[in-house]
Amino acid sequence: MVEVLYDKDTGRSRGFGFVTMSSVEDCEGVIQNLDGSQYSGRVLRVNFSDKPKPKEPLYPESEFKLFVGNLSWSVTAESLIQAFQDYGEVVGARVIFDGDTGRSRGYGFICYSTKSEMDTALQSLDGKELEGRPMRISLALGKRS
Repeated sequence: MVEVLYDKDTGRSRGFGFVTMSSVEDCEGVIQNLDGSQYSGRVLRVNFSDKPKPKEPLYPESEFKLFVGNLSWSVTAESLIQAFQDYGEVVGARVIFDGDTGRSRGYGFICYSTKSEMDTALQSLDGKELEGRPMRISLALGKRS
């Protein structure tokens, strides 16, 4: 995985990034081969990041995850939990917001502790109104690439 960091205001690269490799040996080989070399007229500095941290999820998740669409702009993670908690143990809930505007993107996710709870919520709540809009609920699929 490669992650280049960009300036929020200009959209231009900040001149550095991070690469995640499959093994420490691969990292050491790349460092040995590329550190100090030139690329597009610039000298590359390639090294291990200072303190790699395991990525913690943004909110608690489980494999029993539903996509909830057509949400009102006013819906929050808390109001999602309230709407879904009668159908089982909600492990986590998240409403997706636009990073630039801070406004809801109109969809979110809800996770249950069991498949049967998830299935019950899907069957019971799909098409039901939450804060004035009918929710479109489906099984959450993996990230699109």
